[in-house]
Amino acid sequence: MSNIKSFQRLLVVQALYELSINENRSQTPIKEIFANIVQQSDYEKNITNKNLNFAEKIYDGVMENLDDINKILKLSMRKKSKINNMDKLLVSIFRSAIYEILFSNNVTKKVVISEYLLIANHFFGDNETSLINGVLDNLQNS
Repeated sequence: MSNIKSFQRLLVVQALYELSINENRSQTPIKEIFANIVQQSDYEKNITNKNLNFAEKIYDGVMENLDDINKILKLSMRKKSKINNMDKLLVSIFRSAIYEILFSNNVTKKVVISEYLLIANHFFGDNETSLINGVLDNLQNS
């Protein structure tokens, strides 16, 4: 991941994950959560609080469309596994990617899928990355 938008996508995934495992953070403003993640990472030289508009847009879009995104995710899973039983980081990746593919028209779907596969490769092995690729590819074609 070399550009600012790629880092911001990763930042959103990490923020969504953090909020999913720590309910106490739900009242914390997203800008503060982003700032904390950036400070504790290698991104500090690449991202400043001034240029997080793209991350905020994705995060806000996910939150505004969360119910629809969760329904789409459930329908997209072959095994009909419940979101509650899935790895929370995997769900965070799916939510961000689904928002960008289906609710935002900023970037081509292929670019979005590629970006989230790169994010998945940071955290998961081939099985999870293949799952993400399959689900997102099916969404792209729908």
